[in-house]
Amino acid sequence: MKLIILTVAISLAVLASGSYVPSTKTEAKYADKDFLFKQKFFFEVLRNIHLPLKYEEYMPYTKSWVADETKYTDFAQVVEFFDFYKTGAFLEKGEIFTIYNAQYVRQTYALFSFLYNSADWDTYYKNLIWARDNVNEGMFIYVVHLTVMHRPDLQGIVLPAIYEIYPYFFYNTDVIRSITYKKLYDPKFGFYGNGKYNVVYANYTQSYPVDYYNSFYSEEIISYFTEDVGLNSYYYYFMMDYPFILGEDKFGLMKDRRGELYWYMHQTLLARYNLERMANYMGTVKPLVWRFPLKTGYFSLLSYWNGVPFKSRDFNYMISDESYMKVDWINSWESKIRQIIEAGYYIMEDGSRINLRLPESVEFFGNLLNSNVDAIDANYVGYVEVFSRLLLSGNDFNAYKVWPSALMQFETSLRDPVFYQLYERFMDLYYYFKRFLPSYTYDELNFNGVIIKDVAFDKLVTYFDFFDADVSNVLPMQTPEKYFDGSVLARQQRLNHKPFSYTMNVMSEYTGKAIVRMFLGPKFDRFFDLQFYKKYFVEIDQYLVDFTAGQNSFVRQSRDFYWSVKDRTMYTELYKKTMLGFNGQEKFVLDMSEAHCGFPDRLILPKGWSNGMPMQFYFIITPYTAKPTYEQADFYDKSFSCGVGSGMRYYDTLPMGYPFDRVINFNYFYTKNMYFKDVLIYHSNEMKMNHTF
Repeated sequence: MKLIILTVAISLAVLASGSYVPSTKTEAKYADKDFLFKQKFFFEVLRNIHLPLKYEEYMPYTKSWVADETKYTDFAQVVEFFDFYKTGAFLEKGEIFTIYNAQYVRQTYALFSFLYNSADWDTYYKNLIWARDNVNEGMFIYVVHLTVMHRPDLQGIVLPAIYEIYPYFFYNTDVIRSITYKKLYDPKFGFYGNGKYNVVYANYTQSYPVDYYNSFYSEEIISYFTEDVGLNSYYYYFMMDYPFILGEDKFGLMKDRRGELYWYMHQTLLARYNLERMANYMGTVKPLVWRFPLKTGYFSLLSYWNGVPFKSRDFNYMISDESYMKVDWINSWESKIRQIIEAGYYIMEDGSRINLRLPESVEFFGNLLNSNVDAIDANYVGYVEVFSRLLLSGNDFNAYKVWPSALMQFETSLRDPVFYQLYERFMDLYYYFKRFLPSYTYDELNFNGVIIKDVAFDKLVTYFDFFDADVSNVLPMQTPEKYFDGSVLARQQRLNHKPFSYTMNVMSEYTGKAIVRMFLGPKFDRFFDLQFYKKYFVEIDQYLVDFTAGQNSFVRQSRDFYWSVKDRTMYTELYKKTMLGFNGQEKFVLDMSEAHCGFPDRLILPKGWSNGMPMQFYFIITPYTAKPTYEQADFYDKSFSCGVGSGMRYYDTLPMGYPFDRVINFNYFYTKNMYFKDVLIYHSNEMKMNHTF
């Protein structure tokens, strides 16, 4: 018998987040001066976004764009932007931006096409500087993220965390006002005062007293989760990686199974949200019902940069008489989707049929339900997501100007409890589609010769610690030379867990590679109840192992889980590292340590109980059959790129959520390559002090 202790450092990415842990098996890569110039450039143009640029080296390019048509890959698209912008119809600087508006969508795509089609770095650089001082600030931030994430020549560039670029969307108004007030009136507040750090404590929203006997206010209990800056950033970055306005072969998003991925990400997000509700003795979220008055209101306590509060939704919310027509549209679109599912096919314009009873049709159905650019005939089933968000926000898609609610910004959507109700309703359509797919057979579940004998876990403990974020962007810089000398920090409690590991013992008659999938879900009494509870299981890890004949033992560390990423380095600190590298004082490592594309590691576990919250892990081992074709993507460097649009984000072609994604046939389901492990998650009330200083 050969004992193998295996620790796998993975550099590929899978699923909605993909864990990007720097590989210990490859030689470290370091940024050259050209790369660091780009890195420095983005950090500087994103500072004080509502103020003009103050860096002398950029000033010559703020007045005009590059007009030479030879400097663009698709000049026809660029001309459209020029013509559009010259009409004066673009959203003005200083106005509130949201992507959930017909005019703003068109303008955003035009601006993106202008920058994306810049043929080289020099052209892109000059055009971006012009855009920085001449287009709407919210639109600019949106398009900068799109271009950095989707231009092949910008892969590996690390942007500051979105909650530090634009703190207004992540910290309540009292935090922002406290910072600006102290800057004006407290002589000890500021870089000139104490030389390094200024700290402002940030509380979570609790606009009403918590009533444990009335679910009307119960969402306040888990505001530490729904308002977590890491969780909300995760959602923002995913929506930017797979925006509904981008598609087709140019961006390669179809290679990533975007339709299936989009809804699996939301299913996973809902499952994780429900685990947090369970941890706080709350019921699982119920699907939204289009019945008014709508009980669930929401007051975000956020304000836009100009002091205008986010639009709120009253409890017992009513819509106008005119808006009931939109409810009819939404119900009609949903009815069409159900009819398509029940019919089992979709008829294309040329008369051909798409068979919706085939497992691979999930990609078509996911795009159709999302109504993204890659969807076929999205107009037939309507833009149900967009119109639902707008209806719940009291806004109109074709309005000239809007007053956006939290639901109308990706960065703030997860704060609103009705978001989860709405997407539970959408997921019901997705589950309905899955109901018609055949259950997995014994052969599709079993792995001959592989038996999981046991899994042993360390003690699982959650706790609250303090998290610091650099929110210096809310204060105007004095001079570029001194602005990065110190930081204004927002300090906030956040949920975390102690690092843990587990050991899996497997007997194998098989020699070769295999995939381990790991889920976390609620504990239930009867095995047959899994049919109901499976949608609450969250896939938190997936990794490659090597089997030899006999006993195999695998040790896995929680910090290496495939889906998750660690905390980001703060804006000022990362800028300093960039400048040290740029000036040749130290090397700047190119790896995935600052990856945007992952679920926060510290939120893997829901908040435990002092006496231990019963939960269970589920494991399944499957053969590794996919070919390692990721080397063929010549534009994708897996050492420091998320691989969006590369088609190389997955180990295998099994459906996302396998084997919980279909109706379970219990005659075949439980095989020896599966294992359920009961655990208790404890919560420690001892506050950890993970301060920056």
